Amino acid sequence: MKPFSPQHLGHVAVLAAILLAPAAYVLWADKPRPPPLYTEDIAALESMPAISYASQIAPLLERRCVVCHGCYDAPCQLKLSAREGLERGASKEPVYNGKRLVNMAPTRLFIDARDTAGWRRKGFHPVIGETAQPGNPTENLRESLLYQLLRLKRDHPQPARGRLPEDFDLALNRDQSCPTLEEFSDFSREHPLWGMPYALPNLEDEEYRLLVAWIAQGAPFDTGPQPSPRAREQIATWETLL
Repeated sequence: MKPFSPQHLGHVAVLAAILLAPAAYVLWADKPRPPPLYTEDIAALESMPAISYASQIAPLLERRCVVCHGCYDAPCQLKLSAREGLERGASKEPVYNGKRLVNMAPTRLFIDARDTAGWRRKGFHPVIGETAQPGNPTENLRESLLYQLLRLKRDHPQPARGRLPEDFDLALNRDQSCPTLEEFSDFSREHPLWGMPYALPNLEDEEYRLLVAWIAQGAPFDTGPQPSPRAREQIATWETLL
């Protein structure tokens, strides 16, 4: 058998490169890409003081978000009416599913898991960064799915007039899309109009800046005003009764 010459080996190498190039591209294309960041959001943070969750963010969420994300069967089970709901995050598992043949393990906030790690074991994924990085707003925004959804709406604002596009599905039994941060790039390309608030008017500029600043600061939670001793006694009485 005639041995390979250096020239033959060169031809084989070129042929192998040509054959492997499509596979390499597929692997690269399938690799999750980090979500984009926006210099205008970073620049706006320079003049923002520390944001209070209790006095600024919670009222904003109650005013603009809790109408959809306030009950136990909220979209993607993302419950924004409590700090613990934000920390729990979102789930791809629907609460109601008429096709389900076996019981679903319940996912009741405050009951079925006691901490964030417990919710992660139940399949919930984060919507705010898992670990705050003080002084690093870029990473805090990059790691926040909530920020990416807010920014998607800002980049693709909802039409101010006329009917909603057919892409919006508002049926009670619709198939929900609950992307993780790693899946967000594909989600945003397929559904550019599905930013948050979904199928509702955009946040006002000041509302958007406030939420983004809070996320960039690491989404810190403060306790806010506490019940008076008399109120705590009444709370204990009612909880014992109920």
